[in-house]
Amino acid sequence: MNLSYGRQLRVSVGDEWQGQTIDSVEEVGLAVADVSIRPTLVRHGDTLAVAFYDDSRRLTIAHRTVASSDWSFQKIDSSVGWDSHNYIDLGFDKSGRLHVAGNMHASPLQYWIVDLNDPSRETCRLAVLWQAEKEQKVTYPRFLRDDAGDLLFTYRDGTSGDGDFVCLRWDDDAAKYESVSDRPLIEGKGKRNAYIDTNAPILGPDGGWHLLWVWRDSPDAETTHTVNYARSADLVNWNDAGGRPLGHPLVEDARIVVDPVGPRCGLINNNVRLGFLPDGRPMAVYHKRDDAGSQQIWGAVFNGDDWTRRQLTEWDYRWDFSGIGSLDFKLEIGAPVTTSSGVLVDVRRDEEVQTLALSESLSVTSQHPASPWNPLRRFHRDGGLYDRMTRGRDWAPEDSGTEWFMLHSSVPEQRDRQPAGQAPAAQPMVMVEMSRSVTG
Repeated sequence: MNLSYGRQLRVSVGDEWQGQTIDSVEEVGLAVADVSIRPTLVRHGDTLAVAFYDDSRRLTIAHRTVASSDWSFQKIDSSVGWDSHNYIDLGFDKSGRLHVAGNMHASPLQYWIVDLNDPSRETCRLAVLWQAEKEQKVTYPRFLRDDAGDLLFTYRDGTSGDGDFVCLRWDDDAAKYESVSDRPLIEGKGKRNAYIDTNAPILGPDGGWHLLWVWRDSPDAETTHTVNYARSADLVNWNDAGGRPLGHPLVEDARIVVDPVGPRCGLINNNVRLGFLPDGRPMAVYHKRDDAGSQQIWGAVFNGDDWTRRQLTEWDYRWDFSGIGSLDFKLEIGAPVTTSSGVLVDVRRDEEVQTLALSESLSVTSQHPASPWNPLRRFHRDGGLYDRMTRGRDWAPEDSGTEWFMLHSSVPEQRDRQPAGQAPAAQPMVMVEMSRSVTG
């Protein structure tokens, strides 16, 4: 199949991109396009599962085996409006059942378990996971897998500027959740809430859990401040970067500060990324404004005693953001990737995506255009739409030599409001399979 996806993104079977070959291109279905919510694609063993909102706005699970070309669909009784916070996440328990959570923004829990091996079984909705009173204002659902294969579920309990970060562990035998501890992982004490790196907690090269986050004191994005870090062996007992024990839950504390960026200084959630240098030391990448008011990318690395911070860019560029609701990000930072000599970090500024190569001292050793298949890329289309791509993830750590991407289209973020004028029609959602090219 050859596909012209919008005006700028064209893909064909057999095309090669930087050491990868496109093996297949297939349309999965129509997805709503008048709200910006990325589809979620997860591979578990021989199963591919995609979560999205279909052309009737219903939460939908499409699934098939890796070797098949026939998709099965399960419609869930939940429909999305225009809130870009209402994304969906997927995870698998040890029994192979698919867990689905989504369509929530400071709203009551919406959570289902789907048995993909038995389509005749009804989807099971869980009304309560742990404590009903802590599941009435749920946002940012996220499934994780620990080294033992246990399913973890994290979310924010509360609202922007007033919320706690919760982590639960699924008990397969009892078929229920247990709290990782008797308290939240991070507590805002009614004065603030934590916005963590969207991939965190992250299992680091030391086998421990690592957290990076910022605080926000109100729903206004300008009130984001202070980059923080902590690590733990068990998600219960936390230490600062130097190994000093911290209280539980994690709260505002000078010992965890990576960079004391103040409110209205250019720091924002979603653009605070945790990575690791080749020697295993944690590092942070984020942005803040310099003395001239320009937005700059910064890196910070723990040197054994304290955090060393370094400015990575020299831009004459300013992105002013404020207010509430989902923002159309003009800057975006990708997850750092560890290499043998340092770290690679992808950065989008407006529509330009660059890869920064950083040394172990956080010096920028090179800068070049990112891969065409970079998830930070987006392409303008007629009708006010963007073409975007989302990389699938493997639930269990494995290297199959194959990657899957979802191509999808939507309006930019609209501060969680219905777009003005005539809403764009649902758009095709396409999956692309890529494998490493074989060279002589």
